Amino acid sequence: MKKHAALLLTIAALLSSLLTLAQEGSFDWSKAVELHPGIRHAQMTMESPRLMQINVARIDLDTPGLRFRATGRDADWGKPMPDFPELNIQTKRQRTRDFIRQARKPVADGGFGLNMVFAVNANPWSPWQKPFTHQYAGKQGLVISEGELVAEANGRPSFIVRQDGSVDMSTTNAETDLSGIVTAVSGFFFVLQDGKVIQGGQGLAPRIGYGLSADKRTLLMVIIDGRQPEYSLGATTGEVGEWLLHLGAQIGINMDGGGSTTIAVWKPAGADGEEEAVVQLNRHQNGGERNVGCNLGIYYLPTAP
Repeated sequence: MKKHAALLLTIAALLSSLLTLAQEGSFDWSKAVELHPGIRHAQMTMESPRLMQINVARIDLDTPGLRFRATGRDADWGKPMPDFPELNIQTKRQRTRDFIRQARKPVADGGFGLNMVFAVNANPWSPWQKPFTHQYAGKQGLVISEGELVAEANGRPSFIVRQDGSVDMSTTNAETDLSGIVTAVSGFFFVLQDGKVIQGGQGLAPRIGYGLSADKRTLLMVIIDGRQPEYSLGATTGEVGEWLLHLGAQIGINMDGGGSTTIAVWKPAGADGEEEAVVQLNRHQNGGERNVGCNLGIYYLPTAP
C-alpha cells in the first residue's frame, strides 16, 4: 500500500514537472488578439500532461475608461429563498452571456446602459443541490457591485477594485474594511501567492483562475475546459496556479469552476454584415451554459467627444 501511494506521488510530481517544462519562460502575449481596448485573448491546445483546451486573457488595468461590474442585488435581496428558506436571497442566477446582454440594454428596457464587452463567472454559491433549478444564490463570499454590498465576506479570497483604481487580492472576512471598494468577487482559495504555486489535490475539472501581476496593474485569467473526452480533460487547482504564474501573475485565486466555467465577449456588428453578438469563447461539457450566482464584467465609461 505504501509503495502504491509512493508511486502515485511520483506520478503526480512528474505530471507537474511536465506542465512546468511546457511553460518555461513567460507567455508570449504579442501573439494574443486584442478583443477590445486593454483586453487581449489567446486560445490554445495542450497535449501534455494531458489534452486541455485553454483560454487566457490579459486585462490592462490602466486602460482609459475600463471598469468592472459584478452581479448586483436581486430585487428580493435579503428575503428567504422560496425553496431554501434557511438561506437569504443575494442574487438571481444568470448565464454569463445574459449578464453581458442585460448590461448592454438601455435602462428603460431593464438593463444598465453599459458598454460591457467581456465577462467571466466568479463566485461559488449555495444552495448546491440537485436538480440545480433554483433561481437564487446566497452564501457566496464577498460580492460588491457598484459600491453596494451584495454578499458578505466569509473568509474566502477576493478580487477587489477600489474607488481610486487600485486593485488587490486578499482574504476577506467580517472584520475587513470595505470602505472605498466599488467591485469585489470571491473564489475558493489561493493557488498562487508571492510567485509560489500552491498545489492542491489531483482531481481534474474545468477550472478558472484570476491572477494579478506584481505591480497589480494587470489582471490575468486562465480558463480550462474539462470533462470532455477527446477535447479537454481538465486541470488540477495547482495547474491553475502554474498557468497564472506563466501568464505573468504573482498572486492568483481559484474561482468557481466545473460546469460554471465561462468566458464570453461581445462582438460588434461587422462590415461584412455580420450582426452584433455575445459569444462564449470556451465550451461546456454538456453543450449548455449554466446560470451562475455571480459574474464579473468589464465595461468602458463613455469618452468625451
